[in-house]
Amino acid sequence: MIIKKITAEQAKKLKGKTNWQEVDEITDEEITKAAKDDPDSAFPTKEELDEFKPVKNKKDEK
Repeated sequence: MIIKKITAEQAKKLKGKTNWQEVDEITDEEITKAAKDDPDSAFPTKEELDEFKPVKNKKDEK
C-alpha cells in the first residue's frame, strides 16, 4: 500500500464518495442487525448493559 502525503488545504478540496442519501435511508433496525451480525462487533447484551453503573458528575459530589 502506498501512502501519499497531502496538505490540509489539499484534503479540504477532496470530494468524499459517501452517498449521504443512502446513509439517511438506513433504519435503526438495519443498523442494529448489521452490528449484531458482525463477528467483530462488540455489541453488548442486555445482561452486559445491566452491569453498567452511571458515572457520577464531579459537580454533583460537592
